Amino acid sequence: MSTTSFPTGRRSRRLPGLFTLLGLALVWGWVAIPASHGQGPPPIGGIDAEEKNTAAVSAEARRLVEALGSDSYATRLQARDKLQRMGLEAIDELRRATTNLDSEIALAAKSIVGSYSIVWFMEDDPKVVREALEGYGAESIPERQARIMMLAELPDRIGLPALVRIARFESSTGLSRKATIEIMEQAIDPNPAKGRANAALIKKGLGLSVRQATEWLEVYADDLASGLYSADQWRRLVRKQRDVVDSLSSDEVTRESVLSLVRICAVRAASMGDEEEALRLAAENMDLVPAATNDLIEASNWATDNQLYPFVFELYVKNRPMFDRSAVLLYGYAYALQGAGEKQKASRIADQAFSLSPLGQAKGEIEAMQPKALEELAKLRREIAENLRKRGMFEWAAREYRQVVDALPITDLNSLSCRIPLSDMYGELARHQDVIDLIAPVIDRMAKDGDFKARVNSDFNTGVRVQGWPARLEYHSALRDLELLELANNGNSDAQREASLEKARQRMMAGYRANPRDIDILIKMYGIEGDDEWRDAVKVQLDSAKRAGLLEVKRWEARVAQGGAGLQTEMTFAQALNNYAWLVCNTEGDFKQALKYSLRSVKILEDSARLDTCGRCYFAVGDFENAIRVQKRALALEPHSPPLKRQLLEFEKAKKKADAAAEDTKAN
Repeated sequence: MSTTSFPTGRRSRRLPGLFTLLGLALVWGWVAIPASHGQGPPPIGGIDAEEKNTAAVSAEARRLVEALGSDSYATRLQARDKLQRMGLEAIDELRRATTNLDSEIALAAKSIVGSYSIVWFMEDDPKVVREALEGYGAESIPERQARIMMLAELPDRIGLPALVRIARFESSTGLSRKATIEIMEQAIDPNPAKGRANAALIKKGLGLSVRQATEWLEVYADDLASGLYSADQWRRLVRKQRDVVDSLSSDEVTRESVLSLVRICAVRAASMGDEEEALRLAAENMDLVPAATNDLIEASNWATDNQLYPFVFELYVKNRPMFDRSAVLLYGYAYALQGAGEKQKASRIADQAFSLSPLGQAKGEIEAMQPKALEELAKLRREIAENLRKRGMFEWAAREYRQVVDALPITDLNSLSCRIPLSDMYGELARHQDVIDLIAPVIDRMAKDGDFKARVNSDFNTGVRVQGWPARLEYHSALRDLELLELANNGNSDAQREASLEKARQRMMAGYRANPRDIDILIKMYGIEGDDEWRDAVKVQLDSAKRAGLLEVKRWEARVAQGGAGLQTEMTFAQALNNYAWLVCNTEGDFKQALKYSLRSVKILEDSARLDTCGRCYFAVGDFENAIRVQKRALALEPHSPPLKRQLLEFEKAKKKADAAAEDTKAN
């Protein structure tokens, strides 16, 4: 799928920006052990020499920590000096000591831990991992969290050792837990050997650390090594941490952190086929969910995302008054009912959610609203619609978008902010007339109203999108012409059919000339039948677009090859690779080169749009099996996307046909 400035609907995920500052060196002599990134897994069981040495170091650190409380000043000073020289080898014992009942030990331990400056990256870390970790310790908590998420999104779990490092050594409990959650929510490789290798990396990275996050990772590593979900171990761990919360004996273990653990366990249990255990865990710990609207929304979304619909039903029964006052909660309940097969009841609850919108009031009451209140209301309904769209509830989403569009003047930017995603959604659903009806009035108004046009263009993102609408108007008008032609089937004479085709062809060409960056129009033009003159005209445009795309690839490739390129440069390079591959694999050219470019793009950043392109490239070279495999990966990221579903269906039909042909050949 293309990732141009004027996409047909879906946008690729974007990673946060990085600031490549210098990494801080650990001045206390800690030596990092190189990670193997999952190759050649060492055994998990038993205690090797390295582990024995680690245990001895830990015992020595414990002895020195106790000496921090000695009556002898010389002993305390000597213990402090040795602990500082031990560096990270002593950090686990020192962290435990920060809550020691002996205030002198606690203060000294805090002081020593605070004096450490950690190097977060190692020499053998992949370049992209080192880049993500440069300057990590000097950044704000939100920036460090963004980097943790970036490491988690890297392909093939190459960021795993770094995430374990953060889970163990990060001074912020919240960030340590965030790194742990990201690790545990990563997709697990079905290859048992890789599971054992990753388990070994985790165990090695944790050492003898004992903090909440590392306790989770210890059990998780056991699961990876065995390939099973250890229900009893997780249940004991949840119970242990609940007891800590109830006794108020730790600042690190909180209701929120235990709830995170419960959810991770429930999802893992469900993914291993034990839905009963997942629901039991969720229900037993429902009291951890605060009875507040936002918390209930989060809990409901989590349950529906993981198809644990009975949990949403229990939330609804327990918190009925709050559900009845919140459209978001009611839609979540309706979605769960729909997923459980209760479509009639789901429709009734969705109607109830829609009826809560103040935009359903009389026009005079809406006009009397303060501009700020109206803006906030429109924003809320748009967010509701976007959430429904992501979940595949397209009719409910369209109704929410349309209410904002219909209730506000065409020149109101709040109305425009709903027209844009609604037009995208209609386009994905191939509802071409609806797209036309939605964007044509805006195009017409902008042509007549200079003030409105200036206000639209004052916001860069909105302006860029709407500037592409004239081309899209021609595109969807042409698709509508072709749709009507197909419906007429044999009802038209050859002359009438050719006239309709010519009209569609001219509209396509006009649309593409209005916006040559919209390569999806060019791809559609390539597929429309026509005479030699039409084919030649399309080929001229196609050859020009391919040359421009290839130059863009080479330009960014050279920037990356120069060295020192930032992540944004690599992302732009990946986009250029993807766009060129998408154009070629949907038209003509070197399909093998397109596949190589697509794979390079996916290696830099794997998202649904790039996987969609990769699947199409495999299809173009005749590798139907890999095309289907990759397309399913794309759908796993966007399970309700109509374009992704259509392309998968096309691949499966082609494979079925090819298999049948092969069987016939074999039989003959």
